[in-house]
Amino acid sequence: MAEEYFYINNNMSARLEHMIGRMNSLEDFEKAYSSEFLDSDAHVGNYLQELLWKYNQKASVVSMNAMLTHSYVGNIVNGKKRNPSRDALISICLTIGTTVEEVQYLLKYAGQAPLYVRRKRDVIIWFGFMKQMSLDEVDEKLRARGFKPLIREQA
Repeated sequence: MAEEYFYINNNMSARLEHMIGRMNSLEDFEKAYSSEFLDSDAHVGNYLQELLWKYNQKASVVSMNAMLTHSYVGNIVNGKKRNPSRDALISICLTIGTTVEEVQYLLKYAGQAPLYVRRKRDVIIWFGFMKQMSLDEVDEKLRARGFKPLIREQA
């Protein structure tokens, strides 16, 4: 379900990106594609829930394994946590075992910067997704190269 949703929406996003440059005015673009815009009440939890279903994961277990508070993922899913951090979303996706395409879409959907292959820290994270590394393995590589880990250091 999430994979189908992801590809349908990602294809539409690419189409919209292409079409925005071809329109004569913002008004023309809004008129032609307003049905494709996200609702103002749409939240990242909708897509995250689909990823949890796809990978047969429980929100509480993912929260724990991502070293977040026990209800963090559940609060995103139910809309109580509206602005999850970029690193938290990446940690969640590494814990779930998503593809790099899925994390990229989730980051964009959440209004966060997608992984960028020209940023050294992002390259390490991207590599981790491609090689299906654990969150701990990615953090180890980040620390070894002098970058901030995804998991917050425990005091």
